[in-house]
Amino acid sequence: MTRRDVIGRGADIHALAERHGYRLVHSVVLDTGPLVSALVIAQHVYEHNALAVVVPGFEHVDPVRHVITDLAALITPVCVYPRGYRWELPERGKQR
Repeated sequence: MTRRDVIGRGADIHALAERHGYRLVHSVVLDTGPLVSALVIAQHVYEHNALAVVVPGFEHVDPVRHVITDLAALITPVCVYPRGYRWELPERGKQR
């Protein structure tokens, strides 16, 4: 999965998938907001019985990362987040 609105090329998703033992079957390029993107991703994961979603960089998936790891593994150039991964919630009152 890649987003058109993300600047920069990122990693080669075909090579990244292969490095982690997956075969890229279908790629999705999105230019929609988080809600529609989440629905599109969920549809493709179910339709293709995907075990993982591969992205060229974390910025391509940040707003929908929870949806992906509820359904499949998330593979980024830096880390692999397994299916079922629980993301840390931001603490209340803390600013970035």
